[in-house]
Amino acid sequence: MKGKRVSLTAYAGYRGDEEPRSLVLEGRRITVTRIEERWVAQDADGGNQRRCFRVMGSDGQRHLLCCHETTNDWYLE
Repeated sequence: MKGKRVSLTAYAGYRGDEEPRSLVLEGRRITVTRIEERWVAQDADGGNQRRCFRVMGSDGQRHLLCCHETTNDWYLE
């Protein structure tokens, strides 16, 4: 897994799939204002899956966030 592990709050809807709501980056809380795209990706070695989200943050920047399915850890890629 590449990327930087981040602290993140997520919401699990009625289907149980979590989607990001906010993240903490360099000590600053950034609210997810919009989810632009979502997909499931397989690690390059064919192993674990991760759920990825391209989001717009309250800081005006786009962020790529991925959740490792096995560990449930979130990464900023």
